[in-house]
Amino acid sequence: MLWIFQFIYRHHTLSSLFLTVILSLWMLSRSLDQQQRLSRTLMFSLFYPFQYATSMTGRIKNVFAENKKLRHQVAELAVRNAELEEYSAENARLNKLLSFKKDSPYSLKAAHVVIREPSYQMRSIVIDAGKEDGVLQFMPVVTQDGIVGKVTQVLRNLSLVQLIKDPSCRTSVMIKPSRAVGILETDEGDRYYIRLRSHEDVAENDTIITSGLGGIFPPGLNAGKVDLIAKDKNPLFKRVYIKPFVNFDRIEEVFVILLPPQWSAFQSEKDSLITEE
Repeated sequence: MLWIFQFIYRHHTLSSLFLTVILSLWMLSRSLDQQQRLSRTLMFSLFYPFQYATSMTGRIKNVFAENKKLRHQVAELAVRNAELEEYSAENARLNKLLSFKKDSPYSLKAAHVVIREPSYQMRSIVIDAGKEDGVLQFMPVVTQDGIVGKVTQVLRNLSLVQLIKDPSCRTSVMIKPSRAVGILETDEGDRYYIRLRSHEDVAENDTIITSGLGGIFPPGLNAGKVDLIAKDKNPLFKRVYIKPFVNFDRIEEVFVILLPPQWSAFQSEKDSLITEE
């Protein structure tokens, strides 16, 4: 029996022709009623299931094609939605920056962060503003939230900014309510503190601003808030831990305050005195 199926499978064209001829001759030898009954029988028992299976195969192919098309459209919409969300977030940031620039009493140059230091501490960044934009060495860098750092190197269209996260960076700050002055420091770039005399009035959540001393940052810029007050090794002092307002891991846009260091004026006076001598 198996060899019959194998023969039909191998010679399906010849087998189909032979079966068609036999069936046609058999139909011609029968009466009209018998031919009609046989036709209906063949239609419902052989042709209709084959036609149904062929139709379902076409439908399944169409379903798969439509499903593939819909998946492609969903992927395109997901990408578009991500782009719109990014544009929305950028628009919100830019609106805050524009509002800050409008309300600031200083001349500001907006810049984008183009390079971050590839280390855990991230002590510096590179921005796309330089000499052609009026940026000079030691100019302060801020965001709408607070101070970021200072310019240490200036190129034609780029500048290197030292962040206050750098342990070598020291910034003179002030406790806003009490006006007590201290130096903002950090050891590892993750904990910030100032040392104050033990009798100074300070409390948690007090705002910390720049004092204007040191010649870099003008007075009154936001730096952070008091997070914790602890004893120092020296009993005459206490250590006040600060939480900066700026999230350094998420900096994208900054402002350079186009304000030369305060000692520039003194340098010009000194040069004039030397000239007079």
